[in-house]
Amino acid sequence: MKTNLIYFLTICSLLIACNSNDKPKKPSKPNNSKKELKFNDYSYENPPEFRKDGELKFYDINTQEELFKIDTEVASTDESRARGLMFRKEMLENQGMFFLFSTDEFQSFYMRNTLISLDILYVNSKMEIVDIYKNTIPEDETSLPSKEPAKYVIEINAGLCDKYNIQIGDYIVFD
Repeated sequence: MKTNLIYFLTICSLLIACNSNDKPKKPSKPNNSKKELKFNDYSYENPPEFRKDGELKFYDINTQEELFKIDTEVASTDESRARGLMFRKEMLENQGMFFLFSTDEFQSFYMRNTLISLDILYVNSKMEIVDIYKNTIPEDETSLPSKEPAKYVIEINAGLCDKYNIQIGDYIVFD
């Protein structure tokens, strides 16, 4: 009889503990996993300034010789990748933007609000250039999709791929 009473009291204690008001409360607002992109007030009159985040070198796949070197601004967030080089009126020859993505996927870029003609290079996770669009048209919204999956995208001034003989199959090193 004593053990039955102990079991009964234990069960009652557990039931009381389970019904306490210490349960987590439901959030008052739905928790949206998609974050809204927040753009700074950049415009043609107020373009972003170039920010050097690193250095990127292009190498010839056959000779292993360095072809060209640029200072890069890294775009690694949704906001910075979406903005890219929009609103900038100029970029020095030794500057470019380096877009980082999490995995090799087919990428696609366009030139909305971009005033500078660019060479756009798609690069896979092995750091090999897998596709190039040369001399893009400023402010054109035509999609420029990669022909191969890419983890990185590089934007440099138009004509530099030809000037420095940068080709599909060459590779990059980022410092």
